[in-house]
Amino acid sequence: MQKQRKHRNLRRFSKQLGFFAGIVFVSFVFSSFSAIRINTVHFNAADGLRITAEEYIVETDNPYILLFHEQGSSRGEFSTIARRLCKLNYNCLAVDLRNGGKYGYVSNETARQLRETDLEAGPGDIEMDIEAAITYAREKSKLPVVLFGSGANGSLSLKVALKDSSVRAVVSLSPGEYFMPEIKIQDAISNLKKPVFISSSKAEFPYVSELASGIDKEYVSLFEPKQGAGDRGSR
Repeated sequence: MQKQRKHRNLRRFSKQLGFFAGIVFVSFVFSSFSAIRINTVHFNAADGLRITAEEYIVETDNPYILLFHEQGSSRGEFSTIARRLCKLNYNCLAVDLRNGGKYGYVSNETARQLRETDLEAGPGDIEMDIEAAITYAREKSKLPVVLFGSGANGSLSLKVALKDSSVRAVVSLSPGEYFMPEIKIQDAISNLKKPVFISSSKAEFPYVSELASGIDKEYVSLFEPKQGAGDRGSR
């Protein structure tokens, strides 16, 4: 009698353990689908400069958001933002552009490479870095990309979007006229007919609104802080 009871208890325990193991396995499998894989990757700009970027992969078939730091910064600027964007079913590519420096403990490797060459870092040269990132992402996913840029590189993201058919939309944080007199961004983006989201601090808003005034209102959304002064760029 005691043996039968013991066997029944063992069978019950085995079933419970199997059920629990099944739940753990299923949870592991499904959580792995949403896991973010982070890799450091490299590709070359048209002038041969080696570009460094951090790639955040959720699914290989997902479209890409390309993240461009503000001047003097690095790909580290987007370490938190990229993870949030991945939850929207995008892969992300945070790129070290040649007009960078350092963000936190993350140094800009592309800028370091530039210092070892005789190559330039003018707006046209930075655009080459952006175009190289677009090409890299398109080769990976075969889908149009979203450009997400801050400061001066937010301005260039708008400019590149106008001429590159691979760009579907743009997020630009605190863009401005950083390249006068060589380039007037307001004029360069006046015919842009792609979805654009532009944000700024409250103090910057009138200036940013003027910058975007040539874009058809059908395509542009401007964000003005209402609950406080707001912040510049990715902050």
